[in-house]
Amino acid sequence: MVQLQEYSKKIAESDTQIVAISTDGEKAILRTSRELGVRFRLISDIERRIINLFGVLHPKEGMSRPATFIIDKRGVVRYRHIGKDFSDRPPIKGLLQALAWL
Repeated sequence: MVQLQEYSKKIAESDTQIVAISTDGEKAILRTSRELGVRFRLISDIERRIINLFGVLHPKEGMSRPATFIIDKRGVVRYRHIGKDFSDRPPIKGLLQALAWL
């Protein structure tokens, strides 16, 4: 999330939005947002509906695997990275390249 924050202006220039989805409650999300200075939308998915729809629910942990999706304006997934653990994040260069293809 911190890496996305650093590049949020450049990402916004590509006529896109960043949305982060968490299984945390709204209070925790607000706290995290303030602590990190997040300038993009954070959504609470306590019931895990969204992460189930995207197929990233970790069955044993009950929480989301770290995942990054780029979805075009028609709702088509154009890029997907599903991490093995919370340190497995896509390189920002790859994300920026995928955005350039839209």
